[in-house]
Amino acid sequence: MAKERVLLTGASGSMGGAAFKELRTRKDKYHTVLILRPSKVNKKNFKEYENEEGVVIVWGDLTKFEDVKKAVTGCDYVLHPAAFIAPEADAHPQVAKAVNTGGAINLVNAIKEQPNGGDNIRFVNIGTVAEYGDRLPPIHMVKVGDPFKPSVGDFYATTKIAGERAVIESGLKWWASMRQTFICIPNLMSLMDPIAFHQPPRTCIEFITAEDTGFGLVETMKCPDDFYGRVYNIGGGPACRVTYFDFLERTFRLFGLDAEKIMPRNWFGIRNFHCNWWADSDVLNNYTHHQRHSFEDYMKVVEKNASPFLRYGGKLGGKIPGVHSLVRELVMKRYADPLHWIQKNEVEKIKAFFGSREAWENIGSWKDYDHSKPGTERVIKPYEGNDWNELAKSRGGQCLKPDSKDPTVKTKWKCGFGHEFEATPRLVRTGHWCPQCTPPAWHWDEIAKVDPLFASVWYPNHSKDENQVVDWLYCPNE
Repeated sequence: MAKERVLLTGASGSMGGAAFKELRTRKDKYHTVLILRPSKVNKKNFKEYENEEGVVIVWGDLTKFEDVKKAVTGCDYVLHPAAFIAPEADAHPQVAKAVNTGGAINLVNAIKEQPNGGDNIRFVNIGTVAEYGDRLPPIHMVKVGDPFKPSVGDFYATTKIAGERAVIESGLKWWASMRQTFICIPNLMSLMDPIAFHQPPRTCIEFITAEDTGFGLVETMKCPDDFYGRVYNIGGGPACRVTYFDFLERTFRLFGLDAEKIMPRNWFGIRNFHCNWWADSDVLNNYTHHQRHSFEDYMKVVEKNASPFLRYGGKLGGKIPGVHSLVRELVMKRYADPLHWIQKNEVEKIKAFFGSREAWENIGSWKDYDHSKPGTERVIKPYEGNDWNELAKSRGGQCLKPDSKDPTVKTKWKCGFGHEFEATPRLVRTGHWCPQCTPPAWHWDEIAKVDPLFASVWYPNHSKDENQVVDWLYCPNE
């Protein structure tokens, strides 16, 4: 029996790397093609695979169509987890657009240029939890169909939204898109970055391990036909649900340290990040059975992979008087972006992450923090019927041609601001809406006034009298 050929993007990343490892265990079934940038790091890390039987490396770039076409040619499957992610994406939005949006479009077009218009190729795109934006309790249970509200300044989210839109509206016969949650990796120290303090402590995170998400991606190739033409949320399930504070507290405790003593509560944002618990991650798991590890399993891996200094030195050092203040002042404080925004009076960032300087001043201490575990009830209820007029009305708009009953056929819509656009009802039912209203610029306060569904995920942590409009948050206007 001839082996099937699969193209995998992003093999140098967490999800793609885990998927590549999984594919190498299935050499009897698949030939694997990788498209990788010819960087020094990639050349070094993948040198051992260049002559490996069943592995083909195309040294190229997702932003260059001819490279992508070369990689796609002859493939039966295309698995696309590659992405240019935050925080780099926030500082380099044009690169993010080229990779995250342009890369997806190049893959779609390359598939279409294959025999029979690519009808024999099955394409799985990876989106992101960042598309949904800030979803703090009580609106932390998210499902496909919820409206998008990428956080102010999050170009990773906006460019992935555009890429996913291109996939859903591509006209390809076989496609699916999976919105990826936070991937926990064993080496936590590699995640040390100021962005770690952008996230509110109350944020709900349904994380997943790299091994499970890579396994799930590869398992999609065994899925039946009805798997395709749909959007999914991919997460680790109930056993992987934590709040960000619980994640920090448990991690620091592994090494004998107290998170509350090292990082004051007002070092963290109180809104404008992303992550949530999925109300529907079981839908994908029923196909791929990827939810194999729990939070407890992950903690054991973190401890095992930690350096001897952290494993033993930290536990001993945590008992020494003054060590917490030393770690706070010499290590953690330099990463605390919100504190630096306050000190420098960076008004737009203060508005985005706190609402006002006064709100920051009133945050309080960890003694005032709500340590209770959020519930799992669903608050947001997007319209799920087949009446396109009602679907548009739920977004404060109109369906200008509601006659077609086929959700895969494009029709005309008008948003609450009067912008007219074409989209399939299938796209709208997955949370997408008016492309002209999609950031940048971020003017969510205005949109909430005309879009009822969006308002339901905006006003829980924003005042109705706010009126912030931001073009670019982390880098100069371009």
